[in-house]
Amino acid sequence: MLTPQAIEDFKGFLDNNIAYAKVTVNGEAKKIPIHRRERLKDGRVAVYLNITPQAGTEATIQKVQLYNKNKQLWAEKTENITLSNVQEGALYRFVFRFVEQEV
Repeated sequence: MLTPQAIEDFKGFLDNNIAYAKVTVNGEAKKIPIHRRERLKDGRVAVYLNITPQAGTEATIQKVQLYNKNKQLWAEKTENITLSNVQEGALYRFVFRFVEQEV
């Protein structure tokens, strides 16, 4: 079984290797930086993105992707989030939980 230190090392690996995101809004994909990273109290790892479409327009977030330092896709989520009269954008969060199971 993995030790608590091994699980922490996996979390650190995830934290250190997620480099950037790509977000598809209204059919257009755009590379955006990671806004914030956080270790939640329950042990999960959270990665936040600040998605800011053009102000004053309606926007639909269609896909959110995370990439590693080697520009390889690590995580992807299809969405249908509609923002009306966008003023500031949306804060989007990926959350990862590490679970060890004996089989």
